[in-house]
Amino acid sequence: MDLHGHRIPIIKLWSLLLVPLQGEISDVVADELRRELLDRIQREGCSGLIIDITGLWVVDSHLCALLSKISNAASIMGSKTFVAGMKPEIALTLETMDIPLKGVHTTLDLERALELLGVTGPGARVERQPAAGASAEVGAPAAGATDGSRTGTTTEGNPA
Repeated sequence: MDLHGHRIPIIKLWSLLLVPLQGEISDVVADELRRELLDRIQREGCSGLIIDITGLWVVDSHLCALLSKISNAASIMGSKTFVAGMKPEIALTLETMDIPLKGVHTTLDLERALELLGVTGPGARVERQPAAGASAEVGAPAAGATDGSRTGTTTEGNPA
């Protein structure tokens, strides 16, 4: 998306949209971004939205209000929103200035936001409950294993 000379990528990942924000976002660009994101959520049927603010230099009251509005509107449209990558200094500033992020789910990083939306990568730990009557989970740590090895037992308890 190219707004007033400011390029903001909106990346489609399966049924998710990822928006990495960098630098400083003007109020005009932020408002236009809101419209574009909500249009894309509707047009593409997205179930999740991640706004990664790791690269932002400044998060002011207008941008916080906008993040809250995007999150709430996306939720009404059936899309869960996460704001990822909040820096400690930005969090402290928002808290000191008593700027709320109502209805906004935050995560420390992009990876955690993806996990919460059900996207995991290689080596990701996904905890599942065994099926009723099951004795072990596929890939669960072996009983007594201290080296992190995994068993080859199926959820029915039969050797794999």
